[in-house]
Amino acid sequence: MLTVFTPTFNRAKTLRRCYESILHQGYDDIEWIIVDDGSTDNTKDIVSDFIKDGKIHINYIYQNNAGKQSAWNRAIKEARGEFFIGLDSDDELVPSALLKIKPYVKLLDERQDLIGLRCLAIRKSTGKPDSLFQVGGDGIASWYDEFASGISGERIDVFKTKIISEFPYPVVDGVKFIPEIWFYSVVSKEYKFIYLDEPFSIFHDQTVVGRLSKSSFSMNARGHFISRSAMLKYIPIRCFIKNPIGFIKTVVRYFQAILYCILKRCKI
Repeated sequence: MLTVFTPTFNRAKTLRRCYESILHQGYDDIEWIIVDDGSTDNTKDIVSDFIKDGKIHINYIYQNNAGKQSAWNRAIKEARGEFFIGLDSDDELVPSALLKIKPYVKLLDERQDLIGLRCLAIRKSTGKPDSLFQVGGDGIASWYDEFASGISGERIDVFKTKIISEFPYPVVDGVKFIPEIWFYSVVSKEYKFIYLDEPFSIFHDQTVVGRLSKSSFSMNARGHFISRSAMLKYIPIRCFIKNPIGFIKTVVRYFQAILYCILKRCKI
């Protein structure tokens, strides 16, 4: 089984696009976990209609505005699939994308140092892959190598559920957003990805309103402090040497987060 996880907040208008893209995968054994982070629109009614369709197994979970990292942690606890994919509520999977996982299942099972597949995401506004980072040879590389290259961009990952369950996001009172770079900085100490030059998803970037993957820096300074601290602690020095701009940005953001926390009198 494969688990698709979608965190959502007031995205009733875009969830159907997400839903229909999952239906067009040609993949028989899928569960869709939707964690509703306190929506006040008709998200629950829309999801109820999906469930009534009876086309895929849907696990709808409502929580009181606890943030994306809390939704992620909850979804992993609930996940029954061997593999786990995060799909934002305003994005969509490329038709039949999940079938491309099957040729790599054996290698993923055999290699204990592999956490999953790191695949291309197409930016809707350009129709092109957002990340141009490439890996030669067998396509196996660490996210640290991606960071060192200085080439950034949106991607979508297919994770081994068992491994990511060992790396839950920190849950801190008052912190509702921790950038995903925290996760990559931590897991890359032990694991690598198979990088695929295959488009798996299309992300819609016209608006960031209601998108749990985006958040104001000043309003979430503690979360940014947590992520930047992890970057400085875990990313190898060699990677910062290769990507000095990345190092400077990390340090600047680190001290900005401290400053905002001091001004807002919040703990760090």
